[in-house]
Amino acid sequence: MHFFRTTIHLQNSSKSASFRLPYFSVKGWALVQKIVRLGLVLLFIQAGILFAYDHLQGKALEQRRLLQTELRKEQKKLASLDTQMEHFFQDEDLLHLKFGLALADRSPREMGTGGTIDPMQRLLWASSPMLEFATTLNNKVEQLELKIEQNQQTFSLLANYMDQQYSHWRHIPSISPVTGRYSSPFGRRVHPVTGEVGKMHYGIDISNGRWTPIFATADGVINIAKYSDTFGNYVAIDHGNGFLTKYGHMQTYAVKPGQFVKRYQLIGYMGNTGLSAGTHVHYEVWYNNEAINPLRYILPDDYAVQ
Repeated sequence: MHFFRTTIHLQNSSKSASFRLPYFSVKGWALVQKIVRLGLVLLFIQAGILFAYDHLQGKALEQRRLLQTELRKEQKKLASLDTQMEHFFQDEDLLHLKFGLALADRSPREMGTGGTIDPMQRLLWASSPMLEFATTLNNKVEQLELKIEQNQQTFSLLANYMDQQYSHWRHIPSISPVTGRYSSPFGRRVHPVTGEVGKMHYGIDISNGRWTPIFATADGVINIAKYSDTFGNYVAIDHGNGFLTKYGHMQTYAVKPGQFVKRYQLIGYMGNTGLSAGTHVHYEVWYNNEAINPLRYILPDDYAVQ
């Protein structure tokens, strides 16, 4: 065995002491020192890693919390949009019923994304609830897109039909030709000028001041614009589809035969021309050559077609 010798000299003495230590003990102590130092280094490294991990984990949790908040906001927006779409579909169905059109097929609106969930997806969802939440949200978006896509065609048909009907409604009288007081109704009466009893009054009289503007009550073409001994200055408008309107006793007219006019367009001014007892406009509505009470074709402003 090898020994390591060391000598210790005592102070103020000529004596000394010698020791022999096994060589492996010295080397073992040095090895222990190295191991301890290495352990300390590893401990510091581990502590640094744990600190960094905790820091990153904290940031990740904060990011996850923020993401959850944003996803829930989007979920609320999506739910609100879905509710609005359902209200739109209900209104659409009411319009279909009102116009006698077939109801749109509602089954596509109620379709889900369908399909089965594979085991791998279930495993991912189990390990990350956020992934499941995001996937569910994405599926709802796809369902909403499907609802919109499936109803575009039916709504387009409805819109085209309403456009056609709007053009038709534009040619049906629906407003009063002038502002003023209803001074004589439709039906038999005593003529205010001739005194004739039971004389049929084919329109209504509306009184106001001279030069009060008179407007076309629907789109159409001027059929007559001339003076008559009975009606004075008067205008007749052919609206098509069997409708004709007449406006009598004008101070003057502002249109000419063959001219196309729109509803609310100025056609003349109130006066007292012809066989008249006062300033007013005599207004008639005819349908298929039959006089109709004009009050049936004077709608409230909320319902009149603009």
